[in-house]
Amino acid sequence: MSETVEHISLSKELQQFVAGLDSDTVTFGALLDSIADRGFGLVLLILALPAALPVPAPGYATPFGLMMAALAIQMMRGRTTPWFPERIRQRSLSKSKLDWTVRNAGLPLRFVEWIIRPRWSSLARNRFFLGLVGFVVMLMSLSMSLPIPLTNTAPSFVIFVLAAGILEEDGFVLLGGLLLAPIAAGIAGVALYFAWTHGLDAVEEHAKPLIKGVLGL
Repeated sequence: MSETVEHISLSKELQQFVAGLDSDTVTFGALLDSIADRGFGLVLLILALPAALPVPAPGYATPFGLMMAALAIQMMRGRTTPWFPERIRQRSLSKSKLDWTVRNAGLPLRFVEWIIRPRWSSLARNRFFLGLVGFVVMLMSLSMSLPIPLTNTAPSFVIFVLAAGILEEDGFVLLGGLLLAPIAAGIAGVALYFAWTHGLDAVEEHAKPLIKGVLGL
């Protein structure tokens, strides 16, 4: 009789990962080494999650966005495991901030857990397709790196969805993430236009109400 392997939810896996950290701070290199066997999926998911929250954790978007852009380039070049130079590996991360992020990630995690499961796994493992996913991740991560309102949350949520698809080898969710990318790019494009032509204040005053109206929010 074959044994049934219990599937651990994404939120539970992240909670166990943070709880398993040995100290109050952890270097990015140590974090990377502990999850490198999961490939790019879990690394991207952890990096995208803080900025994907409805109330983003401050100070994460730009450095994490640049790191994800570097990972995306590696995906496009066909690497199967993430790599960072030593100076980035030595940077410290606070366990308390990681814990805060996971504890406040209920909505995006529940959404992704509801839809992800292994489907179309051959597509999710296809090198050319993963290269395309990497290209989209690069564009989204560069957008979320900008210090401009509305250019962070939507692109980082797209990366979050794509990372979950990579992690669970769910080709269906990966396609869904690719379809969400133009919407996130459109939101970021409107924000950039108002910031460039009218200043940063115009993003909150004019661009945000315009986008909410278009999306029916």
